[in-house]
Amino acid sequence: AIWISGIGQDNLVRIPVQGPSRAMDPAALRAAIEADIAAGYRPAGVIACTGGTGVGASDDVAACVAVAKDFDLYVHLDAAWAGAAMIVPEFRDLWTGVDGVDSMVFNPHKWLGAQFDCSAHFVRNPEDLVRTLAIRPEYLKTHGHDGVINYSEWSIPLGRRFRALKLWFVIRTYGLEGLRQRIRSHVAWSAGLAERLRAEPDFEITSEPVLSLFSFRYAPSGAPDLDALNQRLVDAINDDGRIYLTQTLLDGRKVVRFQVGQFEATEDDVALAFDVITEIARKMEPR
Repeated sequence: AIWISGIGQDNLVRIPVQGPSRAMDPAALRAAIEADIAAGYRPAGVIACTGGTGVGASDDVAACVAVAKDFDLYVHLDAAWAGAAMIVPEFRDLWTGVDGVDSMVFNPHKWLGAQFDCSAHFVRNPEDLVRTLAIRPEYLKTHGHDGVINYSEWSIPLGRRFRALKLWFVIRTYGLEGLRQRIRSHVAWSAGLAERLRAEPDFEITSEPVLSLFSFRYAPSGAPDLDALNQRLVDAINDDGRIYLTQTLLDGRKVVRFQVGQFEATEDDVALAFDVITEIARKMEPR
């Protein structure tokens, strides 16, 4: 967003994280805001996260909101993947304080079975968008229809597909309880796989499960370059074709991500993942 808007990478202030959830440090956030103001800069807003793509990092939303409000700053919450799980009541502690944000987005195409693309954008005050994005030539004015919402004024494109219909069909077909049970199962299966890998020699869990996402590392003793080894493991698993994984960097180390989220995934699929990961890892030379 900062690239597209022209604000620029140099004006993105990254805040240190703390704790097992790798949450933004509220004290560091406050210090960064105060430092910018003292230097003559004008902070634009705070971007919080629930369920980051890499390892599921989740901010203390309530704490971030409390700091931001002290400076009258806009707060946006990115819950692109994990937001779908918030339809399950027992998982909502992950974003306590969400009622204080100014906007939030999540993508039903990532974990609710909707076909790509389908993003849900919630805003507290739509006028913030209209003030910024609306263009009102005569031919776009709606006369005699007070109260009509022109969604063309809420985003950059003037036209858009009826994406909400895809989500409506998913909810009508499976029901909220059906969707909740799928997500509960994915979370349980992922946690079970993490425990199985934790018990395996030479494997370490590098980030604990956040919903259905965790990361691990193959670390046999004597391997001189574990980063290279784990990248080779990911490549070999993907070349094998039975399952597909991706890698990320965690504290500067290459780790392997695992996440259950495919709509038709089964417990047997997750059990197969354990077999594939351990089988291929054991065959690799630890060079």
